[in-house]
Amino acid sequence: MFSAELTEVCEDAIAEMGTTSGIPQMNGFVFLEGRYLPPPYTVSRKGNALFINRIQFEQPVAWSYFNAADGVPTAKKAVDADGDFQAVSEKAEKAVAKDVQPAQTASDKPKAVKSIDDLFDDDAKDKPAAKPAAPVAKKSAEETATAAVPKADEDASVAAPTQRSPEDVKRLKGEVKAKLDAMRKGYEQSLARGEFFFFGQRNSRVNGNYGTARALMKVLPNALRQSQSAQDLMQRLNEGDVYFLDLGNCAALFRNRNTFPQLEERRQKIEEDEKYEAQRRNRSSAW
Repeated sequence: MFSAELTEVCEDAIAEMGTTSGIPQMNGFVFLEGRYLPPPYTVSRKGNALFINRIQFEQPVAWSYFNAADGVPTAKKAVDADGDFQAVSEKAEKAVAKDVQPAQTASDKPKAVKSIDDLFDDDAKDKPAAKPAAPVAKKSAEETATAAVPKADEDASVAAPTQRSPEDVKRLKGEVKAKLDAMRKGYEQSLARGEFFFFGQRNSRVNGNYGTARALMKVLPNALRQSQSAQDLMQRLNEGDVYFLDLGNCAALFRNRNTFPQLEERRQKIEEDEKYEAQRRNRSSAW
């Protein structure tokens, strides 16, 4: 399970927002939580989440946000993070817990927003909390440090929205659906152009064009096969002029280092395709 930290898609979300199926793409490169996923890639939307090959990788707005806005109880589960229509067994959950850190509960809480764009603002997640107003009386260093960290129930970023009318909630759901469909199409088009993506809930997202992906695939298979640690992998990538993957992504790759045969196979196919294309161009120019 790659996306264990994402909220599961519920029945109500699928019933109200429906699904949008994508067109399989043979180009591009996808890594989910450091694990290489071979093509074809089908990017789809189910309810309020995006999936690649039945694996959830994006959910900017949890369904609980709409429930809080509408004053209704939490909806029932329908699709888990892997896209399976069944609950994960207790044994599987324990196995995942060994490799995946628990997600922050704030991500499941409704967000206080001024516009629909705020719900899709990934940068806002990394912004520090606003500093408290300057105190009238001088406080000790300990008191000041305590005041700088807001309590969970006072944090505006996770505060429940004021209750809206059913019409407002319906409109908001429609806007979220439109945004997700646009994102789904954008990912699909990017993959068609041969771009690569590193998706993960704990590491920084990385995206690059085909030229950058080609440089990565030239170095990564052997580096992953020979590396002894995440730091060693990062050093080998740097020696191959690959500097855009941080230690967090290298650690995720190293945990999935047994995928290097798939990467080597993909690299060989790329080289064969490029060789064939070069020969085709030479034949065309000869005429």
